[in-house]
Amino acid sequence: MKLKKYEAGTEKEAIALVRQDLGEEAFIVNMKTIHPRGIKAFFKKPSVEVTAAYDEAPYSGEKGQKYELDFIVEEPPLTNEEFIEETKRLLGQGNGNEEEVPHSGTDSKDLKIKEQADTIKELQEKLESTEQILQKVISELKINSKVVNDINRRYENPMLQVFYESLTAQGVTEEIAQGILEEINSVGATSDLDINLIVKVIYNSILGHLKYDKPLKIPGKPRVMTFIGPTGVGKTTTIAKLSSNFILNDEMNVGLITSDTYRIAAIEQLKTYAEILDIEVRVVYDNLEIIDNVVFMGRDNDVIIIDTAGRSHRNAETLLELKELLEYVGDSEKYLVLSLTTKYDDLVNIIEAYKDVSDFSIIFTKLDETSRIGNILNVCYTTGKKVAYLTDGQSVPDDIQEMDPERVTKMLLGLGGN
Repeated sequence: MKLKKYEAGTEKEAIALVRQDLGEEAFIVNMKTIHPRGIKAFFKKPSVEVTAAYDEAPYSGEKGQKYELDFIVEEPPLTNEEFIEETKRLLGQGNGNEEEVPHSGTDSKDLKIKEQADTIKELQEKLESTEQILQKVISELKINSKVVNDINRRYENPMLQVFYESLTAQGVTEEIAQGILEEINSVGATSDLDINLIVKVIYNSILGHLKYDKPLKIPGKPRVMTFIGPTGVGKTTTIAKLSSNFILNDEMNVGLITSDTYRIAAIEQLKTYAEILDIEVRVVYDNLEIIDNVVFMGRDNDVIIIDTAGRSHRNAETLLELKELLEYVGDSEKYLVLSLTTKYDDLVNIIEAYKDVSDFSIIFTKLDETSRIGNILNVCYTTGKKVAYLTDGQSVPDDIQEMDPERVTKMLLGLGGN
C-alpha cells in the first residue's frame, strides 16, 4: 500500500476528497488540524490534513490511471560569500564582467528582469530575517539589563547575560552554558566587540557541538539501520515514521526485522504498520536468524530496519546479549533512541552504558512533551555524540525530522526556530 495526503477546510471535506480520489477501499491513517503560521494566521482559517492508505493502483475514475506525487526541491541557501557577490552584482558593484541586460524589447529582456526581481526579493527576505534576529537580541538586552539583579548577574556584558539566561532557561546546565559563552574570550574583550560578532561567535560555538554527518549511501548495498535503547522511549513508533518517509518521500523499498520477542504488543504494532505500508516484516528468535534475514531482505530492499528489545542500562546481562546480537548484524547504522523528557543525569548514564555495546548516533523522541530542549546540547557537549533525528508527536509519518542544528541553536538562544 501507499500513502497520500489531502487538505481541506473540514474533516468531512477532506474525507470526501479521499473517497472521490481513491475510492471506498482507501482508509484513513492519520488526521490532523493545520494552523496557519506567520501573518497568514490572521487571515486564514485552520485546515484539516488527512493521510490515506491505498493500493498501488488507486481508483481514479479511469482504469489504469495512477497518481504521481510532486516533490519540491529547494535550492541550497547562499553562502555568505555568494550572498555578498550576488548583492553586488544586482547593485552594479561587481567586477565589470557581469552579463548586461539586452536593451531590445525582447522576451529575453523581460525574463532577465523577472529573474533579477525574484533574486532581489529573495535577498531582501534574507536581510529582513537577519535584521529580525538582531532586533530581538537588542530588545532582550534592553529588557534584561533593567530587570536582572546584580547579585544574580554572571556577566558584566548584558548580551552574554541574556544568552546565559536563555540557555539555562532551556535546560542547558550552568557549566555547559558558561563553557559555550567562555569561547567568546578567544576573540577578544567583549566590550570591544560588535553585537553581530558576539552573536556569530556564540551561534557558531553551539553549532559546532550539534553537528551531524549523514551516513553515506554505498551503491549496490542496502542501508541497514538498527535501533537500540531502553523501554518506553518510542522505538517502534519512530521506526514506523522513518519507514513511511522512506517509502512516501524517497520512493524506497523497506524491509523490517524485529528481535523484540519479549513484547507481543510491539510485534503486533509493527506488523500493523507493515501491513498498512505493504512491506514485509520478519520476526527472529535467535542471533543466527538475523544474518539470514538481512541477506534475504537485502536482495529486494533499499533499506532494512532492525528493531531490538528495550534494555535497561542498569542490566549488564541484557546489554551483553544486545552486544552479541549486534555483532551478528554486522555493519549497520546504530541509533540509540532516547526520550527528551528523561533527566540529564539519566541520559548521560544510559549513553555511557550503551557505549560499551556499540557506537551509535542518537534519536531524541517526545520533543512535544517538553518545553525545554537543553538536553540536546547537554548530551552533545558532554558525550560528543551526534543526533540524527528528532520526533515531536505520535503522527505517522509526519512527526519526525532530521536533526537541524541551526533550528535547535536558534531555539536555545531564544531567536525563534520553533
